[in-house]
Amino acid sequence: MMSTLRLRGRWFAVASAALAATLIAAPGIAAGTGADVAPDVPVKAAFLYNFAKFVEWPALPAAAPLVVCIVGHDGIAAAFVETVRGQNIAGHTLDVWVLENSSRWRACHLLFIADAEARRSAGGLDEIKRLPVLTVSDNKGFALAGGIIELYVEAGRMRFAINLDAADRAGLRVSSRLLGLAKVIRNSHVQ
Repeated sequence: MMSTLRLRGRWFAVASAALAATLIAAPGIAAGTGADVAPDVPVKAAFLYNFAKFVEWPALPAAAPLVVCIVGHDGIAAAFVETVRGQNIAGHTLDVWVLENSSRWRACHLLFIADAEARRSAGGLDEIKRLPVLTVSDNKGFALAGGIIELYVEAGRMRFAINLDAADRAGLRVSSRLLGLAKVIRNSHVQ
């Protein structure tokens, strides 16, 4: 019989390999178009799910749902719901909310703000930057402006940057395996 630690280690290795395959090998949109195309939507949904799997919310009570909020893109919300159907993360079910304004952002654990809504949402982001909310956007410059994770396209593939200072300020722990795949930003500069 294999020990629990070895099982966890193997599960983590398999999960890490799956994350890397999903995040690095996923087809992206053509660089420079600025518009979403159909294949991009499920890729972003998969990224969001994997971000949730590799970030820890220390204050999240056991068995409490993990609330994922989507602002400004119903297609990504629908693709995310399809991606997570029947899944849970470390015993937490996933609740998906589609929000139109910032009034309920404080209740979110992961908050995705679509590029088209980023400018309008800046004030709401300032109000939650010290709360344990993993903020994600596909808006250019989001991570440098204090958001936690920014999705972007490079060489035709979806990539991501993580602002470690913003994650620390929010009290979130980002897996070193996720950081190993990211462009890391600290104090408004890339490392």
